[in-house]
Amino acid sequence: MLKYLRLNIMICVLFTAHDVFCQSISASFGPVFTKTNAVVAIVNGKEDFSNTAYMFSFSYEHFFKEKPYSIIASYAKYDGCTFILFEKGGFIPPDGVPVDATGFCAGVDINRFDLGVTYNIIKNNKKFYLKPFLTTGIQISTKTGWEIYSDLVKINGPNYFELEPISADPRNTTQIVPSLGFRTGFVFWKRLDIGLSFQGVYAYKPYQKMYLKYQYKGMPQLMAEYESTGTGLFVTLGVGYRFAKLIK
Repeated sequence: MLKYLRLNIMICVLFTAHDVFCQSISASFGPVFTKTNAVVAIVNGKEDFSNTAYMFSFSYEHFFKEKPYSIIASYAKYDGCTFILFEKGGFIPPDGVPVDATGFCAGVDINRFDLGVTYNIIKNNKKFYLKPFLTTGIQISTKTGWEIYSDLVKINGPNYFELEPISADPRNTTQIVPSLGFRTGFVFWKRLDIGLSFQGVYAYKPYQKMYLKYQYKGMPQLMAEYESTGTGLFVTLGVGYRFAKLIK
């Protein structure tokens, strides 16, 4: 993480050589809500969209003098998760507590680099901002070496019974991902920036798949196949520092 922070600082120093108003770097943390796609759905199952992980992010924002728009660049890292969502009460583990879903989050690390433009629609209030943004990113998934999940939880009724252990297929992938969202927050003491970011990302290439060979109420079924790509909603709370005073 330190190397990416140093990179942000180097970019900031480089941009200060031009006619600019302010530069800012920030660090953020927050929940990741990702979608799992059902390629072959389990009986009475659903596609999952839930809080699957948490994300660390570092960003740089480049302001232009007297302009409402700015350039943003960011780096984010989180665990790639894939989930299978069962019918309610269809899977009860040995502890007796019904489970609606089972997932795998140890197979891949996700790194995403975004570059885009943001526009402050609150023009007359420089202490508060509301900025829609549009970015294009490079999303890279890297396998961690973990591939089997079912040694931890066995699918054994009352409705679903595994025929083979659940397997996960993490993948090394690189893809271009567009996103849009908005950022909002306050600037304190003309330099300290505290804000929220909501970012929707669309991805198309699977970075992980999960497979389940099973019976449903004693009847063999087609092998269930689920995949995750990185499509989702990313919410972060961040703290930033502006190297020049935005408010005179």
